[in-house]
Amino acid sequence: MRAAAKVAQRRGEPVRVPSAVLVELYRGGGRDQAVDAELRRGYARVVTTGVRIARIASHLLAAIGGGSEFAVDALVVATAVRLGGGLVLTHDPADLRRLAAGHPNVAVAAI
Repeated sequence: MRAAAKVAQRRGEPVRVPSAVLVELYRGGGRDQAVDAELRRGYARVVTTGVRIARIASHLLAAIGGGSEFAVDALVVATAVRLGGGLVLTHDPADLRRLAAGHPNVAVAAI
């Protein structure tokens, strides 16, 4: 991810990490410090998921008949939608592509 984020930064494209993603990343021990170290590098900014993004995410879930097991994925796609589109990088693109299907300004790519 770091390489892709640095390419985006060189191009002047913002890199955003929805705060909900941190729930999946923080796991205690050394892992928390590794996540914090990446965030301190400054090429990505954490954005909060407020009411507007939550509403978009819930509508995305409804559109695919998804449950709460897809909540974080939906928040990621909803954040991209709310910010006007973008590229979502993930290790698990299938679910995110389903969620983003109705939004041509949101692309999903595997890393």
